[in-house]
Amino acid sequence: MKRRFENTKESVQHKVNTSLRMYINQENTDYPAHWHNDIEIIWPKKDPYTVICANQTFSLAEGDILFICPSVLHEVRSLSFGTRMYLQADFSGITALKEIDKAFRLMSPALHIKKSTCPTGIYHQLCKWLDMINDLYFGSAPPVQISDRGVGHSLMSFTELDPYGELEIYSILMQFIALCGKNINLFQKSETVSNTTTYKNSVPLSNVCSYLSEHFTEDISLESVAAYAGFSKYHFERIFTEFTGVTFYQYIQQLRINYAQYLLSNPELSITDISYQAGFASSTAFTRAFRKSTGYPPSQFRMLNEQQHPLTANPHFADFKNA
Repeated sequence: MKRRFENTKESVQHKVNTSLRMYINQENTDYPAHWHNDIEIIWPKKDPYTVICANQTFSLAEGDILFICPSVLHEVRSLSFGTRMYLQADFSGITALKEIDKAFRLMSPALHIKKSTCPTGIYHQLCKWLDMINDLYFGSAPPVQISDRGVGHSLMSFTELDPYGELEIYSILMQFIALCGKNINLFQKSETVSNTTTYKNSVPLSNVCSYLSEHFTEDISLESVAAYAGFSKYHFERIFTEFTGVTFYQYIQQLRINYAQYLLSNPELSITDISYQAGFASSTAFTRAFRKSTGYPPSQFRMLNEQQHPLTANPHFADFKNA
């Protein structure tokens, strides 16, 4: 039996006195399109899972890890019962660190860490950190099992964290993100990359992606970035497409759309303001590109922000202060 929520918005309710939420879900449940300013990590421990992020479908095998960046529209489709760890953390006060912001832009909309292809040492370290977070979050108190008439259950923790437990969890998450950022090419390597794209080219191209993540709102051209990378325009255009799987201008446009998604969480900014801040030449061009990328016009996408338009509280999802 599958259960789909009536509304398309849900409320992020963090553990009391923290900016974190974690639970173990074993239900056969679909979650509709929504977005929030938290990062979200989904780790299927038993049976596969399907997550759609910004029109990209991620088929998670057992043991895979999916890191969903802030402000990304996503929905979950569960084909069967299983066991999945969910972790959400608010990083809105930490993105002032330039490398955190850059890592999110490089990983957006989501980073799929495949157990079958991830280097063993890196995969085991990431899993070790998630297990450490699990231990810190749930503590010594047994988790509460919430059943729903035999269609599965979620394991929740309603106890407060130990002193400085939240700080410990965030320090682990920072290491998790840093390790992913340093090895981004291992996870994002396009299946269309040619064997002739050697390591000699991947280093400067990785530097180009970092440069673009900091300058994408500016009026930058293919010619200027090719010169920055030390390649001719035509050679750069070819190897960049091989390296990223998209053209140079498609890559720039997606960076701008990702940033616009974040800006849409600010109700004080108009659609026109956001279009120019994200680097688009006009609000019309922005709306057209945004709809093509996300399937929604910016105004409708804004309405799916669960912080501003929460669902009725869902006991399978949240830690309640009065629990």
